[in-house]
Amino acid sequence: MKVKLLFLFLALTVSTYAQKPAVRIFYGFSDTEISDNEDPNYIYKDEIENFYELGAEITLPLSSKFNLTSGFTYFYTDIINGERLYSERLSREIPGDRYSDNVIINFAYPLPDKQLEILSIPILLEFKFWNYFFLNAGPVLSFELNDPDIEYSQNGIGYHLGFGGQYHFGNFFVFANPYFKQFGTIDFKDETRDHNLNQFGAHIGIGYQF
Repeated sequence: MKVKLLFLFLALTVSTYAQKPAVRIFYGFSDTEISDNEDPNYIYKDEIENFYELGAEITLPLSSKFNLTSGFTYFYTDIINGERLYSERLSREIPGDRYSDNVIINFAYPLPDKQLEILSIPILLEFKFWNYFFLNAGPVLSFELNDPDIEYSQNGIGYHLGFGGQYHFGNFFVFANPYFKQFGTIDFKDETRDHNLNQFGAHIGIGYQF
């Protein structure tokens, strides 16, 4: 009974305040990096190049201060792999000496570059304040489109933390939304992930308030 009442309350809240939804499109840029969680011998960081992000969202007012925002974001980047450095300890015997000598050999090899394409669905709660500013946070579902390598897979549930501002021109508005985002913090298959994709970036775009 309590669950039904809760759903009824949410439905009434949305129907009451969702009179003026907004849609917006944006372009994203960021300082993106791959963090390595597993390999202690990995000494050269992979580099991110040719990054871009495009998205469309719809915002539903829940109250005078809170919005619910969701949509689709397309993410593309090239992963320029560094080298892996490994060490191998070999034992050799020294003639005339009853003790052996340990020799450490270091060797490195390059890995092929990869392309990463992700379709993500954010589900963000947005808090508005001072007429022009907002905070937003929530989970992000990510689905890898090209699945280049299980080592770099970002399929899973990540999160978004951001703040921003917008300015209206009649029904149209422009906005900017700096943020931190991590993809695939929780893997869909409950597997151990070798790498996580982290973003410090911003979305800039235009929107329309109905």
